[in-house]
Amino acid sequence: MSKLYVDSIQPKTTGGVINAKGMVIQVKQVIIPKSTLSNGTTTFESTGSSLSITPSSTNSKIMVEVRGGAGHCPYVNQSLIGTIYRGSTNLSANGLESIGNSTSGLAMSPHNIAFLDSPNTTSEVTYTPYYKSHTAEANCYWNLGGASGADWSITLTEIGG
Repeated sequence: MSKLYVDSIQPKTTGGVINAKGMVIQVKQVIIPKSTLSNGTTTFESTGSSLSITPSSTNSKIMVEVRGGAGHCPYVNQSLIGTIYRGSTNLSANGLESIGNSTSGLAMSPHNIAFLDSPNTTSEVTYTPYYKSHTAEANCYWNLGGASGADWSITLTEIGG
């Protein structure tokens, strides 16, 4: 069995990017300070926060992660449905997370969305979390301010394809 030892690997052109399948190429993150965001409709609404990344190859994948915060549904049998949009395209019409309750009326949970996207472009792409209530009950909260709230984040990781 042969072994290859190297001290460093350089792209063959100045300013080039080494893009190996499965390799992390770049990571971007934004932390959004806690504030109250609510929606009482069954239509997806933007959180108003987003993050952009420019893939280095059309074969790259983008891991989109939304974490933290305090999603909250104040009513029995109410759920908050969260999803991610790439530009104006909803990446999952049924949602990528559901925070809800069936009995207490006081469900609160941090967001935990992870989605592997294939944007197939080397142009900048923007990812934005959206949310809605699954019923037309009064407000579902994407996040809470005050003592019950928490900061949340969007992280984009480009993975070589």
